Amino acid sequence: MDIAEVLKHSSVDLFLSDIQAKDKQGTLAALVDCLITATDIKNPDTILQMLQSRENLGSTAVGPGVAFPHGRTLAVQRLTILIAKSKNGVDFDSEDGNPTHLFFVLVAPPQDSGHQYIKSLAALIDRIQDADLREKLMAADDYDSFCSVMKEG
Repeated sequence: MDIAEVLKHSSVDLFLSDIQAKDKQGTLAALVDCLITATDIKNPDTILQMLQSRENLGSTAVGPGVAFPHGRTLAVQRLTILIAKSKNGVDFDSEDGNPTHLFFVLVAPPQDSGHQYIKSLAALIDRIQDADLREKLMAADDYDSFCSVMKEG
């Protein structure tokens, strides 16, 4: 899947340039707050519980400094992607034990006939493997710059 297609499920309102949370629970709460503020999603507790349940299965911090909190819920009508950065990093129970700096949050409805959710998650995970790209993403000051870096790859 083309990364430009993936980014159509995000927006400038779904971009946090520097999360101030210090731990995993605070980070999840901040991510959900942004989702609620920037979208028509009305059930913050449902979204938070869904993300926490997914994290209980195993941390979504799967790469060097990157996490992909994600899940499906009836609380959303369409795939929504929130992008967030933490300059200081957050202990997000990463496999490598290092702080997490980049967050890609995907929430989707259970019914996804085009498999946009899985395809988008796979495309993001694939794209973010490049260390130079991750550095450029961390240096991006705003949403447009971030998306430009993602598209250039």
